[in-house]
Amino acid sequence: MEWITHSATGFFIGQLATAPEQRPRRAGWWWTIAAISPDWLEFATHWFGDVHRGITHSLYMWPVLALGWAVAARRWGGFQLVSLTRLWVAFAAIVGSHLFLDVLMPYRWYLAWPFSRINWAWDIMPLFDVYVFGGWLVLLAIRRWRQLPPAATARAGLAIFVAVFAIRGMGKLRAQAIADGVLPSGSSGAIVQTVPDYFQPWIWYARRIGISSAWVAVDVLTGQPIPGKSNSMPPHSPVMSN
Repeated sequence: MEWITHSATGFFIGQLATAPEQRPRRAGWWWTIAAISPDWLEFATHWFGDVHRGITHSLYMWPVLALGWAVAARRWGGFQLVSLTRLWVAFAAIVGSHLFLDVLMPYRWYLAWPFSRINWAWDIMPLFDVYVFGGWLVLLAIRRWRQLPPAATARAGLAIFVAVFAIRGMGKLRAQAIADGVLPSGSSGAIVQTVPDYFQPWIWYARRIGISSAWVAVDVLTGQPIPGKSNSMPPHSPVMSN
């Protein structure tokens, strides 16, 4: 997921994970930087032979990275009124949100690199989601108009994302069912893989994994394929394995 969604999600979680009277004035900077830290720390680990979404995105580094942020926040961030355990839980949720957001996209994520090359990609949301951004822009306008408190804003922001995730998830299931009926059959056990369109959330692109064939575009609202949009790859060309 792009950094704006990572940052905003981490900020919302941090606002809800700590009490207002216990956190320093610049706490938001700690939440947002920690939320994108798996990506910028990745640049420093490439000389170990790391891969994109490799060691800094792995499940075993998740609690370690969260602990590092908790210790740093207590020592240099002004979080002395928050217990180390509470801070560790908060940063674990923030860093964990980065991993969760990344696995929602069609791009590879190695949960146990370098010990395992098994990659995860749920193919539910695109890199840039118009649903999420549209909802957050409306929330921003409402917050300025109604003077929503920070905690209420954070809850609403996370609720918008959860709603979008549910809508996308239902769209994916429907797209798979539609595509399964129109894609040519192939080798035994071949399954349908679907990825969403960036700017037209009702359109999904599908193919059968392991079969050399073009992608087909389907409309989940009408339940029909869209021949004019079908091509060799989706517009955003995700990196996926067979």
